[in-house]
Amino acid sequence: MMDKDSYSEDFIVKEQDCISEISSSLPSVLGTYILVKWMETVSARLINKQIDTQKYITMGKRVDIEHSGMAKRGEEIIIKATVVERSKREVLLRVVAMLGDNEIAIASHTRIVISKKILFKMMGEV
Repeated sequence: MMDKDSYSEDFIVKEQDCISEISSSLPSVLGTYILVKWMETVSARLINKQIDTQKYITMGKRVDIEHSGMAKRGEEIIIKATVVERSKREVLLRVVAMLGDNEIAIASHTRIVISKKILFKMMGEV
């Protein structure tokens, strides 16, 4: 689902997404680190639909997350990113993770828009 300033994707919680991957003594519930990955992915895909990806790329700058609910292996999570504010180089997004009708996480996420030419130069790959 997408409009100009929002985009969402569904994810199914797999075993490798659970904190039980850290230690078998932990339960098979979604790890916050995976939730952050999914939130960044959805946010980047939203911004990529709004920029010239031949010339520009976005990079994550900051994620502030409150992970307040659990999702078990096999459950479906919907992640929705919405642009809150944008400047020439930065985009601030509000990202929400839903399990059915329940909000299980909310995040504020800032992404930087950078020229690929400049990025590759910084990386020494001119």
